[in-house]
Amino acid sequence: MQQVRTRSSRQPSIVPGADELRLSPVIHLTTGDIVNLVAETQFAFDDRVSFGAGGQLVSRISPALWLAHQVEAVARLAYDQPCATARPIIIEAPIVALMHPDTPIACEAAAARSRICPQEICIEVDDASLAQSKADVLKSIESLRRRGFRVGVNATRSWCTPLDTRLRLLLDSVRVDARKVWVEADLLNRIEAASACGMAVIAEHARYRDGEKLAGVGIELGRAPKVDA
Repeated sequence: MQQVRTRSSRQPSIVPGADELRLSPVIHLTTGDIVNLVAETQFAFDDRVSFGAGGQLVSRISPALWLAHQVEAVARLAYDQPCATARPIIIEAPIVALMHPDTPIACEAAAARSRICPQEICIEVDDASLAQSKADVLKSIESLRRRGFRVGVNATRSWCTPLDTRLRLLLDSVRVDARKVWVEADLLNRIEAASACGMAVIAEHARYRDGEKLAGVGIELGRAPKVDA
């Protein structure tokens, strides 16, 4: 398979390597326990576009296949790290992957190859993308859920998708920006609603010292929270 160039000078394959992936812990802000993990990659799906000889655009791989490779690579990385036992592992998915009809079956096959249960993986979609294409994305989310995968939403940049009854039953988690909690009027209401219906609310940029305060509004978890010097 032909490789494509990224924005950097490196030319990785479509399968993320160990040097391209990192597992970041999600910590319970009051107990300090690691409850799950977030997979971080230095290459996004859109980074795979490049121009080859003659100025012709190199064909991009299928978004479904790209996400399936992410699932497989993340699962193998987790098994190679004895301390990375917390589950589920959150993997961000580009909107084109969520809307691709082959994504659910491709991810299911990837999980089987890497011997990880679909329940150990949480596929995460960006809030803005979900809000713009909700009807189409919901079909894919439901298909992923039928195959056992968990699904979450990344609302760190925006949170404009209404949490209606159907969506609350489909989503397992939501990520928010802790710095916005006290300055955006509607955010607290959305967080409390998500927490009340059983969704895990994960804060980015959280500090341990704010653990009890955040827990009071329904945010008990933080990704790699900061320790004050």
